[in-house]
Amino acid sequence: MPSTLLSPDSPARQRSQDLLEQFPELAAVPGFPQARILTEYVLGRRSGELDVSGRATEGTFVDAEAVAGLPHEFLVVDDGQGLQSRLLSEIVPVRTYNDRVDEVRTVAEVAAQASAIDDLAVFAPEAQEVWAIVNAPKATQALAETIAAVQAHVRTIIVIGRSDSMSRAVNKELARGFARVDVSPGVGKHRMIIGSRPLSSPSLPSFPKHSRIDHPATGPLQVRAHGACFSGVKSDEGSAALLTALAAESEFAEARSAETQLAETQLAEAGPGSPNSVLDLGCGNGWLLTAAMQVTGAEKGTGVDVSKAAVASARETAEANGLDVETILADATDVQALTGADSSVRTGGHDLILLNPPFHQGTTIETDTAAGLMHTAAELLAPEGRIFTVYNSHLHYRETLERVIGPSEQVARTSKFTVVRSLRRG
Repeated sequence: MPSTLLSPDSPARQRSQDLLEQFPELAAVPGFPQARILTEYVLGRRSGELDVSGRATEGTFVDAEAVAGLPHEFLVVDDGQGLQSRLLSEIVPVRTYNDRVDEVRTVAEVAAQASAIDDLAVFAPEAQEVWAIVNAPKATQALAETIAAVQAHVRTIIVIGRSDSMSRAVNKELARGFARVDVSPGVGKHRMIIGSRPLSSPSLPSFPKHSRIDHPATGPLQVRAHGACFSGVKSDEGSAALLTALAAESEFAEARSAETQLAETQLAEAGPGSPNSVLDLGCGNGWLLTAAMQVTGAEKGTGVDVSKAAVASARETAEANGLDVETILADATDVQALTGADSSVRTGGHDLILLNPPFHQGTTIETDTAAGLMHTAAELLAPEGRIFTVYNSHLHYRETLERVIGPSEQVARTSKFTVVRSLRRG
């Protein structure tokens, strides 16, 4: 595949190279190739050297007046490293939106000129010709919700990502809101899919999605999910395994308490009773938090997630089931940020903590997030409290749980997942 959209003698290519040379430190940062492609595309469109699909216009008629000022403003969505926002800010004003709160901080540091918005649902353009740039998400529903939120306010949406992950589903979602959909040439490992000519009567989906999850421990529970929320309206296998183990222990503890009336120390050995609160670090759509409150009888529930979509989903799931939970948008691996002065989360203040840590960053297996969540849970766990962790069995987290938190025991295992209960050390 070519390494550039522009020809070697292109004036737009020279302008792009001049711009990139101002920031040599960015060239080694992940995400730079996509930022460079976008810069070339925008400058090529503005000069009339590229058409809407990113192909050369040489030999074709181009209305110079029509392209001279394009675009007037960018909305850049989920630019994780902030490079696109930084470079494009040198061309026209940029506003940014990131679902993940850690990426919000990164973009603010890298692209200080850009203006962040907190909610796509209230996005209102400040210019006539606005383009949106969307970094292709793993979940089609995340793209669908983004398009639905901004379609009425933009003239063009550019979805950019690795060529091998850009499925026809992207074209389909763009076609629901735009009369024209173009696929750019591949540049290196990347390409763009571009929606233009917005439809006056688009067929766009609504969010959050509604469904039910039925588990033997709880029966059917309502679930709500926004597009970027992990697992959508479904229960992932790990969460289901964790709930099964938690329900079994809760039933056992209640039976022992009712039948034998053991002394307090004996009861602690047999298993704890109802917790006062449940804290879910990485709460996703909130089904596990809601279900855990039901099976344990806990009166208070708190869900923490780094994703805005997840926090909104968890809150709406709880409300749909008649529960009032607290949801916190935060990086749960950052204990100091999570337990700040304005937070209800306190060190040593939570007697049941749930962990279903992610183990993929894109297509790469990573365990740093899981380790960070374990350290946070250890800080937040109350005396005599419990942490239930579920993980893919091949990751062998039990030794880490023992070291970071305290005595840990396997309480359930399926063909894929292991559930471990950990107690606070000392």
